[in-house]
Amino acid sequence: MARRVLATLDGKAFDLVETPAESEHSLQEIVKQHPQLIPAEDLGLDGDLLVLGRETTLQSGAIDLLCLAKSGDLVLVEFKTGPQNPDFRAALAQLIDYGSDLWGMTLEDFDRGVVQRYLTSQHATAEYKSANGLDDAISRTGWKLGDEELESLRTRLADVLLSGDFKFVVAAQRFTAAMSKSLDYLNSTARFGRYYLVQVIKLAGNQLSAYSAQVVAGTAVTRPLGATGRMNETDFLAAATDDVYRDALADLFSTVKALGLAMSWGTRGVSIRIKTPDRVEPLSIGWVFHGLGWNTTRDVTFGVDPQSMKGTPTVEPLVDAFVAEMAKVSRARKVPGQLQAYSFGPTEFIQAQPSIVAGMERLVESVRELPVDG
Repeated sequence: MARRVLATLDGKAFDLVETPAESEHSLQEIVKQHPQLIPAEDLGLDGDLLVLGRETTLQSGAIDLLCLAKSGDLVLVEFKTGPQNPDFRAALAQLIDYGSDLWGMTLEDFDRGVVQRYLTSQHATAEYKSANGLDDAISRTGWKLGDEELESLRTRLADVLLSGDFKFVVAAQRFTAAMSKSLDYLNSTARFGRYYLVQVIKLAGNQLSAYSAQVVAGTAVTRPLGATGRMNETDFLAAATDDVYRDALADLFSTVKALGLAMSWGTRGVSIRIKTPDRVEPLSIGWVFHGLGWNTTRDVTFGVDPQSMKGTPTVEPLVDAFVAEMAKVSRARKVPGQLQAYSFGPTEFIQAQPSIVAGMERLVESVRELPVDG
């Protein structure tokens, strides 16, 4: 049954009905010109995507769309050009070829060899055409990343390029059950990479047209990043030279997991993050390193990056209260710079751990008690 949408404008109602597009090519052009149609949240990503390639030539051919998420994940999009299974298999094979072209690139090679070529091409949009490389393009988005989020993006992007852990999207008007089964097989057996089918829908009526897109196969899951140079809990704890401190850190990590907080491991340590109602990406409320970490953090640090918190206004007063509580913990040291955060050396953390854990528990409980829309 065809889907229907009722649209209103200036008090007038317009009945729009799902209708076949003139061609797959016409839908391709709509999505290429309006990549915000790609349902990023259904891919497990937060916010609109930044286009870093549109019909950009790689070794295996010209990729339809190459997009970056604010998490640092790369989304490769190829459009199915016909209704039959061979058309689908061709699009899927082409995506894998493009992934192999990008796989193993360094961040610098990706920036110079792919991104900067796109930004100087005829396919780049006006607001990005004068951007001077990857970092400049990111700064022109509406992401408003804090220092920690920008470093996390770059680290994740480098990991993705090294491991080939891309998000592969085949987009079209229609898919068959056999196509969905093929994707289920790939997602169940592939070590890296995640595959999605995105259906692009045209609705028309009253001389109006509307377009929508939805994921119909390949729901997002969280996977371990694999051996991409990131630290992990076992190696991090093994690097602690003091047995008492190691046990205190192990207790902290166990509590973090029990409370449902996220742990995002980087090359030197871990950030502790809390889910919020405002966005898909959780908000960092703590960082643990051996010695100096990112920015001005060191050892065990709890607090928040004010720039990052701008994207989570719902929990801002709750996080502010948590930070104020950390400031009152015995022997807490205010970190210099813009972060609203407090550090604890190994000896100080051993003594302060019960107070820190109690503060985390209160924060988690207060966020849990927030009213849920709808």
